[in-house]
Amino acid sequence: MADQDGAVYIKDLAGCQPESALSDRPKRGAWHVQPYETAEFRGTLLSAGEETAAPEVSVGLALSGWHRIFVGVCPDHRGRGSIELKLSGDPCFTHLNMGPDWSDSNPHGHNIYELLWKDADLTGQELSIRQVCTPTGSSDEPAAVSCERTKLAYIKLAPMPEGMVREMESERQRTDTRRLFAHNDAHGYLYLYGTATEEAVRNEIEPYRHTDFSRLYWECGAGDTMFYLGQVGRLPTCDGVEDFDRQGDRLHAETWRTFRDQQLDPFVVALEAAHEMGLSFHASYRPAGFFYPPPLEQWNPGSLYFSRPDLRMVGKDGRIAPRISYAFAETRQFVINLLLEVAQHPVDGICILYNRRPPLVDYEPPLVEGFMEAYGEDARQLADDDPRWLGYRSMALTAFHRELREALDRLAREQGRDRIAVSACVLNREENFLNGLDLAAWVAEGLVDTLIPYTDLPGVDSMGMAWEDEEAVRYFVDLVEGTNCELALNIMPRHMPAEAFGRKAASLYAQGVENLFFWDSAGPSGRAHFGASWNGLRNLGHRKEIEAWLEDGAPGVRQVSTPLRKLGEYDLTYQTPG
Repeated sequence: MADQDGAVYIKDLAGCQPESALSDRPKRGAWHVQPYETAEFRGTLLSAGEETAAPEVSVGLALSGWHRIFVGVCPDHRGRGSIELKLSGDPCFTHLNMGPDWSDSNPHGHNIYELLWKDADLTGQELSIRQVCTPTGSSDEPAAVSCERTKLAYIKLAPMPEGMVREMESERQRTDTRRLFAHNDAHGYLYLYGTATEEAVRNEIEPYRHTDFSRLYWECGAGDTMFYLGQVGRLPTCDGVEDFDRQGDRLHAETWRTFRDQQLDPFVVALEAAHEMGLSFHASYRPAGFFYPPPLEQWNPGSLYFSRPDLRMVGKDGRIAPRISYAFAETRQFVINLLLEVAQHPVDGICILYNRRPPLVDYEPPLVEGFMEAYGEDARQLADDDPRWLGYRSMALTAFHRELREALDRLAREQGRDRIAVSACVLNREENFLNGLDLAAWVAEGLVDTLIPYTDLPGVDSMGMAWEDEEAVRYFVDLVEGTNCELALNIMPRHMPAEAFGRKAASLYAQGVENLFFWDSAGPSGRAHFGASWNGLRNLGHRKEIEAWLEDGAPGVRQVSTPLRKLGEYDLTYQTPG
């Protein structure tokens, strides 16, 4: 069936293959085929529940040439309604859902919402459909799997005229718009789905294809726990732990045990997938991750925190703090050895994530004694914000960056590589120096190539609207002006309407910011979910187009939705609570 614009709708999904994967009633291991009606059309949708574990099915498209692909999904009242799709020519499935920022005008979740997937040449292609499921046990009982509720109502294939195809191809060649940087903690997809496959890793990266993203910041480790198959650090397998506080922690550990046993390195898979897509790849490291509080104790056994208690951080009052301190040369060298092993891979850069669990230095003996020798005073008797003490204490992390820079430069020379870039994800203007981060020194000495302020809000606030204060923006813009250091401000909160992302990007561009960073970009729980906000966010590098959008009054991004009138035998116009 085609509409007036020539778009082809596949509304009768009872034609999916194989037939054995379909059922006219709810059945584990099969898609429930249900007739539905709206005011404009009728069809047959595919439905699967939380314990269905519906198998992969496919539908022939019988079309040629370039088309824009949309799908109609029916999320429940909480916005859950994920689906995984793959064209036969794709390297992996893509996970689509409404996104955490989604809200529904229908309290019963009986609307069909249209999601834009992508543009593709459909010649000779068929579409595969898969339910999103997490194996939570080893038996065939319902509790052994947890799936995301899915209702797929239709597939819409809109033909692209020649002019539109030429414009698309021209867009894909542009480099001036690729000013967005994505972060992935390399944890969430294992915590949520527990799938130890190469495809599961690639699935996390596929959403960035043909977008304005140019860099991927993929986490490689935290403390001495590393997220790749190496020799220096520990793996997050949590061997010997039987009881985890959260199911996702168990899935994460079990997945890593499988990676280890199969010698499948997800870090290498991610690196190769990013490079194949034209993304530069920056291995990102949490320097404070040596010791975790309850209920995350499973990460702690075997940590450097226990084997080297002499390297622990010390508070002003003499109490031992739950940190390893970078005031000690041994700590810095240990971490640099880890990062050198990471850099043996063809990464484009290393990023230090100071935005998680600061501080890394406090009142350790090397600092207190050195300050006494330099100033003749006991730093523990001074005000916390004494500028002399803060300046002296910051020398430890500046030394770390000098040593890291020297080590990476030496490795690059030995291997005949280009400079291995160093990025730093940092705090707001006031909190950086209070936590031992002397950004001015780092920039002046060329120790960092990209500075990524996480937020201008206090306390590393991830929920508030960042960068409303123009003075905070100006501080960082001025800090890097005239240097070789790039600036990328992180956009928070994670989830906003597409229009809010557009206005924020326009404001920052107008203030001299050239690049935007997106913490927790990955997957359905992050930002790359294919809901309305993602379709705005993935094009935020189009600076001139955003300016034109603002001049045009910033029209809203239309979310196409259609109320269901009937599902199965039930007339939904009579639906009421209870």
